[in-house]
Amino acid sequence: MKRFVYLVSCLSALTCIFPACHEKESATTANPAAFLRNDGQKAMVSTLKNMADGHLYSVKYSADYLMDEIMESGGASSSAQLLGKVIPRLTTVSLTKAGEGMDYGCSAFCVKSPDGDVLVGRNFDYRFVSSTNMLVHNVTKGVRESICISALPFLDKDVYVAGSLSDGETDLSVPVTASIYCCLDGMNDAGLFIGVLSLRGTGGAVQHDKTKSDIVPTLVIRLALDGCTSVDEAVDVFKTHNFFADGDNSDSNYHFLIADASGKSAVVEYYRPGEVPPLNEPAAKDWSMNLINTDHVTNFYLSDGWQNMGGGRERYDKLHETLEKKNRIMTEEECMSLLDDVHTDLNSEGGDITSNTQWSVVYNLTKKTATICVDKNYKRKLHYSL
Repeated sequence: MKRFVYLVSCLSALTCIFPACHEKESATTANPAAFLRNDGQKAMVSTLKNMADGHLYSVKYSADYLMDEIMESGGASSSAQLLGKVIPRLTTVSLTKAGEGMDYGCSAFCVKSPDGDVLVGRNFDYRFVSSTNMLVHNVTKGVRESICISALPFLDKDVYVAGSLSDGETDLSVPVTASIYCCLDGMNDAGLFIGVLSLRGTGGAVQHDKTKSDIVPTLVIRLALDGCTSVDEAVDVFKTHNFFADGDNSDSNYHFLIADASGKSAVVEYYRPGEVPPLNEPAAKDWSMNLINTDHVTNFYLSDGWQNMGGGRERYDKLHETLEKKNRIMTEEECMSLLDDVHTDLNSEGGDITSNTQWSVVYNLTKKTATICVDKNYKRKLHYSL
């Protein structure tokens, strides 16, 4: 059995999984799962399926993931702290190693279809050469049903390569149970979408209000999908918690595209108003939340005075040009074609670590469906419905 090494930071991109699938699924039960705590987790692991040749798996998540306990303990101000709380609670494994924060590039936009459906398109970009990812269909009692996707190499890039969850060797305990806290974006049964995108060159946001618990990107995504029905409600989750990009010494920051079934969309971004980056001491004082009314975003800041920081401008310009040309009315097929147009390869954008599209997804927030293409294979479309 492969040794567990958990170097983590979990954050960015999108897609979905549901019972109604038009691709052949293969059950994945040969791998061990020796570190689970209860029969409910064992039943959940038995739902694991290989969706796309080891690049994408799905699980119907039904076990208690102890969110209330995590938040009552103060939440988490770094991804390492989050998994340090999650993994020992959900499994019999101790978290022994945590890595530095991860960066990733992405593109995302929100439009309407000719029939009036609200659509969100999204690419997740990261310089993984071989990766396996998890579509998490959350049906746990007491929260909104949702789907989201986790990039498992952020748990361990050497272990969770393509095909690892069906290799007969890799233990499934941690990747399955922890996947609920590693989602980079998703959609719930109210038609709420939230996804995270990387920002670089400024250091990371911090907030230290002692009356609030702490959140990191994947934790706020989980909270929003579990309980929110609108952009406004999701924004309140940010307002009522301290946001940390990833601890007090993060090299990167993040912003979020949020959209709902009414067609409203916005970007939540953290910055230091009145200051011009780069900052000498990013963690010296608290950052401020900024709400920007927009329907497309990549990997540079949108806040006043900070727009020169970050990357993905050519991708942004292509999104902007297309949305303007189409008057923001596009079919799902046109949305996926646009994601193809702005996908990145290993050598894109100077071979940056945020290059190389891992998956592209189009969410229909009205019909609660999704279409995903994995590993830049735009001829193979996986269809799901919530």
